[in-house]
Amino acid sequence: MTQLEALKEIAKRDGGLLRPRAVVDAARDVESPLHRCFEWDDKVAGEKYRLEQAQRLIRSFTVVHEKDGKKCESPMFIGLSVDRTGSSGDNPYRLASDVTKVPDLLAIAERDALDQLRGLKERYGHLKRLNDIWSAIDTHV
Repeated sequence: MTQLEALKEIAKRDGGLLRPRAVVDAARDVESPLHRCFEWDDKVAGEKYRLEQAQRLIRSFTVVHEKDGKKCESPMFIGLSVDRTGSSGDNPYRLASDVTKVPDLLAIAERDALDQLRGLKERYGHLKRLNDIWSAIDTHV
């Protein structure tokens, strides 16, 4: 059985819903094709989880501002592609207010945002109701 087949089987058992807890539980079996996808050493996995918690903490802080009469939230800290090492969960973040003050960093942040929008288009481009949005993205890319 492949990893994909295992995931489909787990979802089938739960009425079409694929829950992370069910995936981990199934992967505990050393014979499962999913087993090798996980770190089972609690010391190593615990540190990785703490890094994920730190990332969630950093991303949880926002700045509230008003735009067109509506309150909006923006991230207080942002990660830029030029700062990512790609190999760890310890990639740095910068104060968004600092990024907006440096033209080169602002240009990188804007490029990163457009890359994320292109990624959304690739992922959800089949949803025809969003064609106007995809067209707007195309005109700015």
